[in-house]
Amino acid sequence: MAVHLLIRGNFPQQCESGARSGGGRRARSAGGRAREYRFPSVASHARAPGPVLILPREPRPDLDLVKDAIAAFREKGRERVRPNDLDARDPAFIARVLPLLGLLYDDYCRCETELEEELPDGPFLAIGNHNAMTGMPDMYCHMTAFWRRYGTSRPAYGLMHDLPFNVPKAGPWLNASGAIAACPENARRALARGAALLVFPGGDLDACKPTSAQYTIRFGQRRGFVRLAIREGVPIVPIVSVGAHQSLYIATDGRRLAEWLGLPRLARSNVAPLGLALPWGLIVGVPIPHVPLPVKIHTRMLRPLHLGLPRGAADDPVQVERAFERIVAVMQAGLDELRAAGRHGLFPRAERGSPRAERGSPRAERGGARRGGAAFAPNVWAGAHAAPGAARARQRAVGLAGLSEK
Repeated sequence: MAVHLLIRGNFPQQCESGARSGGGRRARSAGGRAREYRFPSVASHARAPGPVLILPREPRPDLDLVKDAIAAFREKGRERVRPNDLDARDPAFIARVLPLLGLLYDDYCRCETELEEELPDGPFLAIGNHNAMTGMPDMYCHMTAFWRRYGTSRPAYGLMHDLPFNVPKAGPWLNASGAIAACPENARRALARGAALLVFPGGDLDACKPTSAQYTIRFGQRRGFVRLAIREGVPIVPIVSVGAHQSLYIATDGRRLAEWLGLPRLARSNVAPLGLALPWGLIVGVPIPHVPLPVKIHTRMLRPLHLGLPRGAADDPVQVERAFERIVAVMQAGLDELRAAGRHGLFPRAERGSPRAERGSPRAERGGARRGGAAFAPNVWAGAHAAPGAARARQRAVGLAGLSEK
């Protein structure tokens, strides 16, 4: 389920095959009056105190498996990249590199991934906040958690900016992991296959936001993902993550400089960040990949959002905007909960006193089953760690977006 920093919610107008994105006209009835749609109640989406599924650590892989993963990367790097080919995704390659990714997931990033409920069985659109410029450690954590839980054979893709496909070695790796060029046609084809599709609508705006704004959702004016979900009739799974943005320091995203240099037109980039990152030291204008510090990453996959709108609502700017506000409100409230928990970054708070301390240990996971050809750990259900006030905070955020039943 691979994606990259520069994923856009407003997709490029054309894929290689020439498909165009849908319009933004307001839907009108035969009598010429604009149709109005109402959202169903979203009160049930506010997380009440209850169990949360926590993906546990797995035993460290044998050295032979790590060597084989490195060999798989080396072999795949010699192949030709195919940005618009869904069949470029290679489950066997993913299975081979998963032990190495899992080692980084558990021991370098110390990832803690929670699910408020199991992900939908059919196609869905996963929407995440973006962190850490082009280093993207949180993205790899999302991928590893998904593959561990649901196996490498389950179809999953991510929309990616065209530039990374041209990076030697990395382009074929990401392509084999499920990355496809970001455009409406590819998104529709992936969902038509029943796949999970991951998008970071904020793209460069979200990933290159200043460190002082790391706990905010920045999607800008990008609404393409909302129209896609409405037209295809698929649920949206919001994913919020904290910690990765502390793997470097960003003083400013440099949006004004980017506009002055014409980067949106020349490189489809809206930012020219200024900051500090390893191993380069000073970052000036170019968001080049960095070596992330070993920060702890805390991720939560929220309950699916069912927009409950007819396909025609995708052409109504008012309804699209209301759906957008609904999604962002839920994600911001979830992000606020993770921030309050404090279990992320370079110096995370001590782990909660929950069954995860015992049942999430490697010894308890040795009896893990296998699903879809990839190892995954048994369920670990911990009591809700968020106070009732946190659930009420999310309920208030949803209410502020004007989404209550009318």
